[in-house]
Amino acid sequence: MKNRNIILIGFMGTGKTAVGLELARRLGRKLVDTDELIEERAGMNIREIFERWGEEYFRELEHKSLDILAQHPPGSLVVATGGGIMLRLDNRKKLKKNGLIVLLTASPRAILRRTRQSGGRPLLEVRDPVERIKELLKEREPAYRHHDLMVDTTGKSVKKAAGEIIKFSKELPC
Repeated sequence: MKNRNIILIGFMGTGKTAVGLELARRLGRKLVDTDELIEERAGMNIREIFERWGEEYFRELEHKSLDILAQHPPGSLVVATGGGIMLRLDNRKKLKKNGLIVLLTASPRAILRRTRQSGGRPLLEVRDPVERIKELLKEREPAYRHHDLMVDTTGKSVKKAAGEIIKFSKELPC
């Protein structure tokens, strides 16, 4: 496992950044959050990117954010990805090649509660956000199938979720 990055995927609000921070701290690795990287490179937040340029433009920026993987030695990163990064086949291939893919999940109600706390979720600005979450989860389910480990974060502390990932990764052959 020392030579593989840990790649966290999953829907918004499942804890990718929070769990990623804990994993990076415990494993002595650098955390890369692709959403933060995109905002930094674009000079605007994700909401502004969606409003100004649309989702397709954002998805292209998301794809380009994966060039960070080639800039660091294998096994030195924990990568917290955006919720839609697995929608593109070329992204899935690149992530699979560069690390252990961990799918974080949570119930639609937990996702809504968490995203409301953090704000700024353009895809959930609809009349019935729980129903929209269910629709998006169903749409993305085929893309999210491409994982090595799945951890449900509903009702789980960040430390417990990170511990499950560490335990699993230690059981893998090097």
